Amino acid sequence: MVVLLVAITVPSAVGRADEKPGDLVDVHTVIPDAVLDLRYATANNFTGEVLYPAAVCKLRRAVLARLAKAAARLRAQDRRLLIWDCYRPSSIQQVLWDRTSDHRYVADPKLGSNHSRGAAIDLAIVDKDGNPVALPTEFDDFTRAAHRVRALAGPNGAEARRLAAAMKRAGFIGIPLEWWHFDAADRAKYPLSDDPL
Repeated sequence: MVVLLVAITVPSAVGRADEKPGDLVDVHTVIPDAVLDLRYATANNFTGEVLYPAAVCKLRRAVLARLAKAAARLRAQDRRLLIWDCYRPSSIQQVLWDRTSDHRYVADPKLGSNHSRGAAIDLAIVDKDGNPVALPTEFDDFTRAAHRVRALAGPNGAEARRLAAAMKRAGFIGIPLEWWHFDAADRAKYPLSDDPL
């Protein structure tokens, strides 16, 4: 008599064995209520050109897990994420660098952008029904009004402060020049990538 042993794999709460923390994952698979307004997939950006071939938002799996925590915190406050940019291939980072006159706002492709690591996100919030809320500035506003210290101040900064608090609690770090930009605290451990969207 021959006995066959069959291994049964039971999914765990932490994911499948083939899922790695550094995988690039579509945000909508984890945060389906996020509102995507991926500006570089349209001409509605500072270059006036469509730069992304598809409106897809990806982040490293571990980064996305932290973003899901921020989304849950905001959801409890009747807010949803409004996402403007996520993972950006290095070749597109070069295009942005070439089209920008003020290089304070776009990372040098030779050094690499945290967007190209899949460890940075540009975002805001909307209300629970997806309607706009008062934000300090538009996306890619290259003026002092968008600088974090100004944008988060006063009554006009209330929603940006709400976003910043949720992101900080989830393990993200804001940058001084753009109130909407957040980096994962462990961003440096992810490699730069030019994988297509």
